[in-house]
Amino acid sequence: MKNPTSILVIYNPHAMRGKIDQHLPRIKQRLSLRYPVVDLMTSMADDGAEELAYKYAGKYDIIISCGGDGTLHQVVNGVIKSGENPIIGILPYGTCNDVSRTLNISHNIDKAIDSILRLNTTKYDVLTDGKDYIVYALATGYLTKVAFQTANSKKKRLGRFAYFLSTLKNLFKFKKLPITIKINDERIHEKFVYFMLFNGSHVGGFHVDRSETVDNSHFKLIAIKKGKGLIAYFNLINLFLFGAKSIRKSNNAIIRDVKSIEIENHSNEPFTVDGEKIKFLKQKFEVNKQITMIKN
Repeated sequence: MKNPTSILVIYNPHAMRGKIDQHLPRIKQRLSLRYPVVDLMTSMADDGAEELAYKYAGKYDIIISCGGDGTLHQVVNGVIKSGENPIIGILPYGTCNDVSRTLNISHNIDKAIDSILRLNTTKYDVLTDGKDYIVYALATGYLTKVAFQTANSKKKRLGRFAYFLSTLKNLFKFKKLPITIKINDERIHEKFVYFMLFNGSHVGGFHVDRSETVDNSHFKLIAIKKGKGLIAYFNLINLFLFGAKSIRKSNNAIIRDVKSIEIENHSNEPFTVDGEKIKFLKQKFEVNKQITMIKN
């Protein structure tokens, strides 16, 4: 690719707990040190970031998602659906910022801008259902329910700590979710308390897989069965405190590298896609696309 000269920052007006406007002049000033064209646009509507990314993907060399993982999800979808291939970067000012943590991008404004100025890049796999694209996580079960029940007002005030408080309120309220999965020639039917496909090292702000890379053409599946007694509870605690390696030998955990998977959701419980709620009964997902992203 030619030397990038133009950059568009698409920002969520609620980023930094609603204080992003205070920092926009500094962001533009510092990015202008390298890039002759620096424009900033706000995503006012719920899907505004996707619309902006789709419209302008062919007009800028770099598009920056300024906000959380939800804003990044929209930006990536807009870029891919446009058919263009600008570099995608992150100014991570949401609640969990899992993708930026995976890419080792600082949450400090100036250090994050430094990453964009250095312009180190990596290929990044995304998952698709044939219509939309998933950047880092598709999940259902116990902790996703907690995320749904955590009010935006609490997240704005407390950040990630709001999720912790919701988790305490819902301890041991496991619901067994009957799910059938097909991976190549393998068919698995189980009742799970937690089910997750993800790409990267972080989910929900936790470091769940230190060995995972983002450009190996697969997502990782981790699914935890109900089991007897408190086995599921301890598997979840171990997963989010000590990572996937801590439950790899558990008979109640299924861990696979997945390029293509079909999921039958017999309970019709909602899933999250990059933190947003969706519903489906049967759906196939596959890793068939890579984007270029800025890393630290």
